[in-house]
Amino acid sequence: MNDPIKDQPEKRETHLWTAPAPMRRRKLWYVPLLIGLSALAALILFIAHRSDIAGFARQAADARAGPMFAAVAAQGLPYMLSALVWLLFLRRAETRMTLSSLVPLSLAKLFADQALPTGGISGAAFFLFALTRRGVPDKIAFRTFAFTTTAYFLAFLIAAIISLTLLSLAERAPPALAASVSAFAAIFLFLTIAAALVIIYRPAFSPSFIRRHRLAAKAAEFIGAAIHDIRYMPGLFAKLAALLLASRLIDGLTLMLICEAIGAPISLWTGFVAVAIASIAATIGPAPMGLGTFEAGMIASLTVFGASVEDALTAPLIYRGLTLWLPLLPGFIIIQREFLRARETASIEGASDQDQT
Repeated sequence: MNDPIKDQPEKRETHLWTAPAPMRRRKLWYVPLLIGLSALAALILFIAHRSDIAGFARQAADARAGPMFAAVAAQGLPYMLSALVWLLFLRRAETRMTLSSLVPLSLAKLFADQALPTGGISGAAFFLFALTRRGVPDKIAFRTFAFTTTAYFLAFLIAAIISLTLLSLAERAPPALAASVSAFAAIFLFLTIAAALVIIYRPAFSPSFIRRHRLAAKAAEFIGAAIHDIRYMPGLFAKLAALLLASRLIDGLTLMLICEAIGAPISLWTGFVAVAIASIAATIGPAPMGLGTFEAGMIASLTVFGASVEDALTAPLIYRGLTLWLPLLPGFIIIQREFLRARETASIEGASDQDQT
């Protein structure tokens, strides 16, 4: 059987992703961050007004160590699964890479995606830069990103549909939730049909403004190659989507263990639904890192399933500490190390070129 990756016509590599292009610093970039922080603070104060804020601190301080350590251990698994997803595609492309070399990139990509308000562009640029620095051709690097990101969105949509359906069936669910489930299901069906038509028929039409710009044309070429990969490797695509959906279940397990630690046990499915709904709220919301919106979505989900106000606030705050704030520091360190090594390599190559001349 022919290799759908290697059988593509070879073209001269232009190394578009050898280093991330400097991005213009927008004025007032901090405004969404301030909005998110304000929303989070307002949410905490609103709930604290309805309950005893000292109870939150006491509940977090009295959390049992066993389930908390288990939650920390469980939260490391999604980073390994993300790295495994990349590795499976790279191995299909016959690119030598190890799982241990890709796990740090998942932490660093989290920092780039969450800490820099660029709509995910910074995380993509870093991922492509890191792969090309490890010797992966830029064509394979971008196809890895496009293929695995598409699988991620499929897993995200499946988790969203399941979670909204289970939430709408809960006894305390608001009546308007059924309409939200129907609307989201219609959007999911439309996107699935549109993606299937594009993958099956592979339309050759591209807008003229894309053809006029070299970078846009190159990106369109890479995306077309990724569509080709999905068409001829549906088994691998389904496997990667299943792994990423399993990562969502592990996130729900983390929340379940946190609730167990604070003495407010929930089921695995409740944790799965709460994390998925919170992710939807964070995606729709304008604030970076989903500040305020993520917590609000998780609190609303937990209360629908019968959690008290105190439990519904304490658990999301601990969860965000484990899944967002704690990984940011190692992610920042890994990014700095990557760029320092790239700078050292460039300096050595520049010195050797000068010696040869």
